[in-house]
Amino acid sequence: MEEEEEPDLTPELITELSKKSLEEAYKIGEQIAYILSVIADIRRVIEDTESPAKIVRLDPKRTPDIKGIYAIDSSFRTPLPLVYGDLFVVVGGYIRYPRARGVDLRINRGMRIAVKCGEEITGRIQTAISKIVERKIACEILKDPSFETKPWEILMFDGPIIPLWPIVVVTTRFYTQEEKLLEISGQVAEFCEEKKKTVIGIVKRVRSHFIGRGLIKILEKEGEIMLDDNTRRALERTSDKALATLILQPGEALLIGHLGSSPIIDRTLVTENRRETFLSFLNENPWTKDVFVGFIKPYRSRHVVRFEIADYSGIGLENILSWLNANSSHTACPYPIDLVDRLTNMTNSMYELIRKIIIRGATRKLSEFTKADRLGEIDLLLELADLQKKYVPNMG
Repeated sequence: MEEEEEPDLTPELITELSKKSLEEAYKIGEQIAYILSVIADIRRVIEDTESPAKIVRLDPKRTPDIKGIYAIDSSFRTPLPLVYGDLFVVVGGYIRYPRARGVDLRINRGMRIAVKCGEEITGRIQTAISKIVERKIACEILKDPSFETKPWEILMFDGPIIPLWPIVVVTTRFYTQEEKLLEISGQVAEFCEEKKKTVIGIVKRVRSHFIGRGLIKILEKEGEIMLDDNTRRALERTSDKALATLILQPGEALLIGHLGSSPIIDRTLVTENRRETFLSFLNENPWTKDVFVGFIKPYRSRHVVRFEIADYSGIGLENILSWLNANSSHTACPYPIDLVDRLTNMTNSMYELIRKIIIRGATRKLSEFTKADRLGEIDLLLELADLQKKYVPNMG
């Protein structure tokens, strides 16, 4: 699969691109100006008052001893449209950190692949399938006694512990794959609680609004800060990733609270008119109430990630945050997440290899039912659906 050819940059196209880009740039600049005008006051109020949020300064020299961590991740690309249907592939994997010596290779790392071809797979279903692969890997690690030959304490996901956020805030109607994902996630939580394994989720693409629509609303109501309408709207529209990046210094964490009891999260849901929907989700999935949420900017990084923690092994929140601070790279992600991300990276050549294997296998199976002169139709049905374009699926 070659890359899709780029269109010529004609003068007309450049003019239109420039016009629309500058219009958006001016809007962004104006919004950021409103935010910067109050960000120092917001930090000061958090530090100096009895704010429901708390900024914690972490010592990079303090590194608690964690016996072992299993990090799990998956990657996928947008389905490849074939004549027969969509080809969808998920690459899942795990690594142990630090590496255990003198054990079978599968104790230190492993990969699992999911391949589906034929049915149309929407964006939500794609995400659900990839997370199901991750949770199945987690169940395998938790159930298999051989993984206990070397002690370990933490199960770490690249992504949220609550797998369908923010969908669970919007609706109570799920696809079959999403219902299965919630069921398996509950099983993972039960196994971790039973075996005393702490679960951590590291969220890089943060789209929540706990700060702008929750914390800020509380501080304003209590009279700790005063905002004009433009600034208030700018804060409401801005993601937690952006606001936490501006509030925190390297080596700091912003604590929000437990999903089931945090006044900040509750106020956010009231602002978004989603409170009843989310409370229904919490009651149907009680294990989610134990998840603690916050943001961390490790001392080596200028970036922020959201963390979700269910501390079933009793390591302690401060100890976990100290470990994350000391063992995260410039990406703001813990080293185990960086490693497993590279392990599960999907390439274009992998997609094409899978397509060719499917063609060969389907041809062999079809030969059991039909004459040899019909076998060529397999190639036709597994050809690209739109020959005018050469697809390079995007990573998910």
